[in-house]
Amino acid sequence: MFILFTSEENSSAEKEQLIHFFENGLPLLHVRKPVITEEEMKTWLSQFEEKHLQKMVLHQHHRLTEFFPVKGIHLKENFRSKQEDLAQYIEQFQRKGLTVSSSFHVPEEVKKEVSGFDYVFLSPVFTSVSKERYKGKEFNVEKLPHRVVALGGIEADKILTAKEMGYAGVAVLGAVWFAENKYKVFTEIFKKYRNVYA
Repeated sequence: MFILFTSEENSSAEKEQLIHFFENGLPLLHVRKPVITEEEMKTWLSQFEEKHLQKMVLHQHHRLTEFFPVKGIHLKENFRSKQEDLAQYIEQFQRKGLTVSSSFHVPEEVKKEVSGFDYVFLSPVFTSVSKERYKGKEFNVEKLPHRVVALGGIEADKILTAKEMGYAGVAVLGAVWFAENKYKVFTEIFKKYRNVYA
């Protein structure tokens, strides 16, 4: 699996950049905009064609899956712990054919998790590009029963290591959005991913 997270910030160039990434092979985009309102998210999603929406996963405002043909939803760690009937919440989306993913920061928590997530993120695997002092833990997930995607510090030269550590794929954030030439960096990382996970 190859996943790109959106930048938290909105920029005037974002739509054009994301469409470029989709047109150049991006299979899955996690839309993570922590401070965006539901109305703003509607406006944001409305910019994109259906073929691009079908590759998006929403971190917030899950209700919008009723109005936009997105791929799935993502549950943050604190959302998971507060949700009284988590299994039922997950099932209502999966019944509609949507994927449901979640985030973890400790392998033991992934091991204990019995909810039927389609895939989960574990972070930080490597030292973060976007968050200072967010040191990589280099978790090995070969023995974990879930489909685990590596998050944190993913750059082209880390992809082979991630695969060797048992990850089903990688998720990229800072390496692309903090780059001067975002298109070049995306192309390099995605090409490396395809070579390694082919």
